[in-house]
Amino acid sequence: MFIIESLRDGEYKDGERLNKILEMAKINSLYRWVTSKTEFTDAIKDFNKSGFRYLHLSCHADETGLEVGGEEISNFDLIDILEGNVRGRRIFLSSCKGSNLHTATVVIQKCKGQSVVGTPIDIYFHEAALFWPSFYYVINRIDKEKMNQQSISESIKKCVDLFEVPINYYCKSKTKGYINRYKFKSTSAPDKKLIKIAENIR
Repeated sequence: MFIIESLRDGEYKDGERLNKILEMAKINSLYRWVTSKTEFTDAIKDFNKSGFRYLHLSCHADETGLEVGGEEISNFDLIDILEGNVRGRRIFLSSCKGSNLHTATVVIQKCKGQSVVGTPIDIYFHEAALFWPSFYYVINRIDKEKMNQQSISESIKKCVDLFEVPINYYCKSKTKGYINRYKFKSTSAPDKKLIKIAENIR
């Protein structure tokens, strides 16, 4: 697990804590704190070279892009940064409203990533600090070697029911111009829909 984190001064560094928990659980991880768009770009390139298959981003976000070191990285900029660096990889977003159609379109459609997982709403730091270590621990118990659609869905469902944090899981579709979206909410079966990709990335 390659973890990149960038938050505002004084905010709880849930990505740093996640890294320490993964180390205790003997789950291989690498942590990078970044303070600018340039450092973020370099960290993404290092992720590509690292051989890690999973990227965990802890930062502020919305449908228009990410915030890193107080700088806004638009979805257009994000395409330039991620293209060639996330092909076939899975991205997990610990950020408010990070898992949305625009981000999924950037990662999966534009940059050939495999999937995007995260919350579609605002999330408190204590919720992120509890949810993500639990998710990675559960999925590692299911299969230490790899993640697949079944293990991801099963692990998300367990943690969503426990912490009552809604999660969106986007993945590639065989239908051109569309992405599969699974919406997970507490105590209910995931809602699967074939979603048309965002035509205008803001």
